[in-house]
This record gives sequence, C-alpha cells and structure tokens, in this order.
Amino acid sequence: MRRIIKTLLCSLSLLLASCGGGEENIELYSLRIEPKTAAIAVGGTLQLNAISDPVYEGLVYTWASADTTVATVDDNGLVRGVGAGTVEITCKYKNERIARATVQVMDGMVDPGGGTTSKTLDAPMNIGMIFSSRQLVYTGTVMQSFDFHDSSEDGYIYFTQCVSDGTKPYNKWFVALSRVKRGAYGDKTVSSETMSLRWFGHGTVLCVEKATDGKGDYMWTNSNGTLSGTEYTNNKTFSRFRFEPNVTHDHYAGETFYLNSYKDAQGKTYTVYDHQVNIDFTNRRLLIGCRSSGLRHNIVYDLDKVLALKEKDITITRTWGGESGTGTTQRTVEETISARDLGELTPLGSFRLESALNTGDFSKPYSCNHQGHAIWGNYVYWYEGNARELTSGSGVYDGSHAYVEVFDYNGNRVTTRTKVAAVSDFAGMKTLLNLHNNCYCEAEGLQIKDGNRLYLGIATHIAGKSSGNRLATILEYELE
Repeated sequence: MRRIIKTLLCSLSLLLASCGGGEENIELYSLRIEPKTAAIAVGGTLQLNAISDPVYEGLVYTWASADTTVATVDDNGLVRGVGAGTVEITCKYKNERIARATVQVMDGMVDPGGGTTSKTLDAPMNIGMIFSSRQLVYTGTVMQSFDFHDSSEDGYIYFTQCVSDGTKPYNKWFVALSRVKRGAYGDKTVSSETMSLRWFGHGTVLCVEKATDGKGDYMWTNSNGTLSGTEYTNNKTFSRFRFEPNVTHDHYAGETFYLNSYKDAQGKTYTVYDHQVNIDFTNRRLLIGCRSSGLRHNIVYDLDKVLALKEKDITITRTWGGESGTGTTQRTVEETISARDLGELTPLGSFRLESALNTGDFSKPYSCNHQGHAIWGNYVYWYEGNARELTSGSGVYDGSHAYVEVFDYNGNRVTTRTKVAAVSDFAGMKTLLNLHNNCYCEAEGLQIKDGNRLYLGIATHIAGKSSGNRLATILEYELE
C-alpha cells in the first residue's frame, strides 16, 4: 500500500511539474548517492549518481567535495581524483535533502583485488569486504575481539583490548571494552565510551546480547583471570553484565558462570580453563572454547539450560595484583563467589583440537594461534592465525596468514580448511588501510551472523615501532 501511495504521489508531482508548476512543487522523501563508497586512482574519474525518492528526472543538485586536494566533483556528480586520501562528497537538493558518499583516492592502484568486490575467503583484500576499520581508544594496543547486533552505519560495534598501563611490571592486567558506531568506510571516529574490566582476563572473545528493555546491551566475556607470566588467563569463569560507559569492574561482574570440568560423549572427564564464550541467541546455543595442556576444547550447551541453573557458592583461586599505579600487591587468594556451575549439565557435544603450533604444517587445525570461535546452529566456526616476520628479528611482518574451519559438535570437519587471502595480501592492505610498507597484521576475532555472514577481525599497525597507527578492521564474507 505504501508503495502504491508513493507512486501516485510521484505521478501527481510529475503532472504538476509538466503543467508549469516547476520544481517548487517537488517534495523529496529521501536522497542518496550511488555508489555510497568507491575508490579511484589519482587522475581517474568516477560518476556518482543522485537517486531521489520519488524518482524525478532533470532535478538540479549542488555537488561538493569536502577536500578538493583529494578529489573534485562537477555539477553533474563526476568525481576526479587529485591526491591520495579519503574524501566525503555531498549532494544537496535545495535546503531539503543532503546525501553523502565516501571516495578513496589512491596513488597507482584502484583496487588491489583487480577490480573484484568478491566477499569469499580466497579473494584478496578489496573495498567491498571492509565492513569497518578504525582506531580504538587505546591506539597503541591491538583489538582482541569484537561483536555487534546492528550492522547499520548507526549500529554500535563493541571491541575489547588487552591493556597494560605502561609501567612496570608490564602485565596486561585490564580489558578496555569500548563501543563506537560503525560509520562509513574511512570514518576515523574513536570511541569515547569505554568500560574498564580490571583483572578479568585477556578479552579473547566477546559476545554481545541485545537488550530488549532499552537499557545497555549485555556483554559476555571471560572473568576472574589469574596471572600467568605477564597476562591474565587461565580463568574458569565468564560473566554477563551491562555495558555502562565509564564504569570499572574488578575481577567479575553481573551474572557469573563457572566450569571446572566436563565429560565427553565417551564419558572421559577433562579439567579445563581459559574459558571464552560465544552464543547463538537465535538457535539458543552456547559455546565455550577453553584449554587444557596441549588441547583446545570446544563445548556446546543448550543456552536455556545454562540460564536456568541456580546460583551457588563456588570457591576459586587466582593470582593477581602488583601492577604499578593500582595500589595492590601481588597475591594468591582463595575466594568464594556466587555463580552458575555448568558442570551440572551434559554438553550437547564437544571436541578437542590437538596443538600443532609452529610445526610448519598449516594443513592441521590449531597449527596457528587461536584467534576466535563462534557458533551458529549445528556448526562451530574456528579462526586462527599468526603474524609472521619474513626473517626472524627483522621487524618486517608481511608473511601473516590466517585460516577458517567449520566443525560439527563432534569435531567432524564440514568445510575445507581455508586460508584467508586478505590477511596475506599486504599490497592490498597497505593501500586500502593506508599502512606502512612493512605492516604487521594479525587475525583477531570472529563472528557469524544470520547463518550467512562471516565477520573476521584483523589488527594492523606499523611493524617494529611503538605506533598509534593501529587499526581494528573487520572483514565481511558471504557464506554459500
């Protein structure tokens, strides 16, 4: 019905214009530019088109470039690249409607993917697969994980960073949990909304649950970390709590969940730690990725049964403290907390991956560092990767690689182990993300949405330097 009404209004407006009413009788519901994001070479041209709703022919628009040293635009929307950079192009109709597009001008290479915008794992880095790319609140620290429930440009993306305060001892003792609107490609807005999770753990996996009451979304991440070397890991709990900007939590928050051991389908018991949780809220599945000596465990539970568990007193032991500026001394403490014990449940399925790190045989699962996992329906998605120097100690990191695999709940591989071409495409990455020649890149974070969209995180910065030029980039892939 709405489409019919709009068509009638459009026809009426055109009739008035043809009868001498002119543009003064035209009313636009919306205005947009196509394409909304694009790239051209220096000296190259690109035709942008203004699309109005209702659609009219012959309207006069005012076009403008925010930076004419990067690109110019004529009265008909033809853009010409002037110098390397990213620029916003606007199209305005009278004082009623304005539309925006982002154009990247590159020196010598338009799209390192050879013009393709393929969103498959075997495609090189290209503009079409870049879902988001920005600096985070701690510019010298890489992203650990991300999640979101709204993929629009105004939707929030949540990020974790594992942070040291830069004073001795250099323990990575708190997780910075921030959010920022996705924004258009090239948007450099840095989040001003951050929580501090002190002594929680590493923040390797983050899961976001959409709040239905209009208050802050729920965050799920590991908690009650214990100091191991310079990092807080080995946790046996994870927590669910609200996102509240400028709030600090110590050790754990909100509702807390505990797992010490579980039994597999054959009845063998495994004691596990370093819990990282991901949830499929649509199909009501909860996945815990965790460790024991030499093994990575993947344990699947019924989410509703997890939430139905009663809280009880549980005793945990952890080592923490001693960081400069915290006013604490390092200590090992035994503490009783209130938590839900997943050890009371029988998993829907579980499997283990045996560590094959640093063997040089990358055909095997878990041959690189674990970088994230996710669950959707009957399948577990696994992400791993290494940032590799060409020559040890050189500080030249252009040999990075990452892999994705999919398993069922019993560990049967249901897809081919696939190398992510974009993570190794340093020519494309350098150009599109404006990075140094010897840029570092590491896989960081994975999410699956709606069963048909895969999101992979990569963290980049100038290699071999303490640099603020670190980006949290999310790539979007289409699943068949």
